Amino acid sequence: MVSGGASFWWGPEGLDLDRRVLALTGRDRPRVCYLATASGDAEGFIRPFYETLEPWCEPSHLPLFLPPYRLPEEALADQDLIYVGGGSTANLLAVWRRHGIDRLLRAALERGTILYGSSAGGLCWFASGVTDSLGFDGELHPLTDGLGFLAGSHCPHYDHEGRPEAYAAMVGDGRLPDGLAVDDLAAVHHVDGRIRETFAAAAGSTAHRVARAPGGGVTITPLPATPI
Repeated sequence: MVSGGASFWWGPEGLDLDRRVLALTGRDRPRVCYLATASGDAEGFIRPFYETLEPWCEPSHLPLFLPPYRLPEEALADQDLIYVGGGSTANLLAVWRRHGIDRLLRAALERGTILYGSSAGGLCWFASGVTDSLGFDGELHPLTDGLGFLAGSHCPHYDHEGRPEAYAAMVGDGRLPDGLAVDDLAAVHHVDGRIRETFAAAAGSTAHRVARAPGGGVTITPLPATPI
């Protein structure tokens, strides 16, 4: 599994990050299915996915809001990588659970498919995390009903203003468990629930372990990132 910050929509550096993840499949042209559920299957997410990544993979997507519809069981079968886009994490989780996509993703993971995403697509794999998709007020809130494929909490876009402070407060007061924060243009590769590698497409970008300290407050530990 890979949880990242930014992707093809970011520009050349984001594409570098995506290509690094595609290489993890070990295939020259991996089969990649894109889920734009968090954006409501917005064309502005799906069209750039095809335009940008088609030279590097065999792309497809699974629409859940708009036709042409596909059977999820067929769309997600035999994929080398399933790529989840950004948007509303809360809405993504609700729609997936309604249609059983959460169970299909778990089965894909167990048969060796790489699950990848950034923003909402990076947060959804964790048990909990920081999101602005709750409350309809644009503020950051703790999300506590993630898929739980990865333990602990997650904060995407960690290098955005206000997020380090918000995440530290939520971990420090126990609203969220210890977890992992990821800057934009960095990504973390997890294998069997453990971090195998952190890599970054921009200088200074990385991931950070954020943990509640025994005496109060939190400790923040940056992870070394391999440049790509």
